[in-house]
Amino acid sequence: MNNETSEKKQVKKDSILKVLAITGFIGIIILIAWASIQLVSVVPSAFSSLASLAENVTNPNNTAEEVPKVDILVVTSDTLLANTQNPVTINWNTAQANGSYVFSYECADGVAIDLISDAGLQSIQCGSKYNIGNVDSATITIDSEKNRYTDINYSVSFLGTNDTRPRAAGSAALTVFNSNISSEIAVTDDNSDAINPDPGTPTLPTIPPEQTTPVAPTTPEYTQEYLYTIPTSNPNGKTDLAARYLFTGEIKNNRFVPGAIEREDDGAIQFEVKNFGTKTSKDWSFEVSLPGGGTYESLTQSSLKPNERAVLTIGFSGADVSAHTFKVEVDVITDNNPDNNDFSHRVTFVN
Repeated sequence: MNNETSEKKQVKKDSILKVLAITGFIGIIILIAWASIQLVSVVPSAFSSLASLAENVTNPNNTAEEVPKVDILVVTSDTLLANTQNPVTINWNTAQANGSYVFSYECADGVAIDLISDAGLQSIQCGSKYNIGNVDSATITIDSEKNRYTDINYSVSFLGTNDTRPRAAGSAALTVFNSNISSEIAVTDDNSDAINPDPGTPTLPTIPPEQTTPVAPTTPEYTQEYLYTIPTSNPNGKTDLAARYLFTGEIKNNRFVPGAIEREDDGAIQFEVKNFGTKTSKDWSFEVSLPGGGTYESLTQSSLKPNERAVLTIGFSGADVSAHTFKVEVDVITDNNPDNNDFSHRVTFVN
């Protein structure tokens, strides 16, 4: 009887162990399956990260910002050797988009560039960028006061509407020639005094300005305009006012348009008075001899600070003369160099 009871207990115990073993085996299988699923989901991202890392190592600049491509503008001028103060026309191929063009030029010793527009002259500072609108050409004058020959490097770029970087750009160069500056060079050695070369050195002929067609005016024009270039007065300095001829032409719709003047037609002369000194000038005035024998006497003009200039346009009635020599004289109480306070310029009228 005891033996049967023991056998039954043993059988029951074996059955429980078998159930536990089977359950444990099934649990292990489920755990393995779950681990496999997790591994499969993790491995691709790990390989992807490793692939990205390898790509970054082999291509270190692949995250840098891509620089937009800039097209080339072909920039040319109507002459490569320009006389100082003579008009030069610059042209370029236009971009097929809405926007505007920007002009700039590199600084050179004694060189200043003015833009010619329907409003007259507008000074452009070297190294700065000047928006000239949606056009395909620009007319400038170059004033060179230091050297007989000076190379001018300039550029034109195009920006589309709302652009912050140029879409196209181009550059060119020309040489400005000042015939008033001597080409003679003093040569010295250890055993002789300064020796001048042959004074018969030929000079280049004057290059006539190209006639340009004026563009329809869009802004008001005044007979007097002041242009500033950071003037600062030195109380211990000196004043030096200088008068300089700019253009002759005519006034249309209250705007000065440079060009030829027909005989007996109304015309105008435009000139500049600039303070080349280091001290602000006293008040000043000027006189202009006009065709037909008349003289224009100005009212008292405001003082000019150093490097400040006044561009003045004086209109006159038509005169029955074939030519006239304009004489402009500036009158100021104190001036360190009165020799440049006046100028004469002869103009031939078209029949």
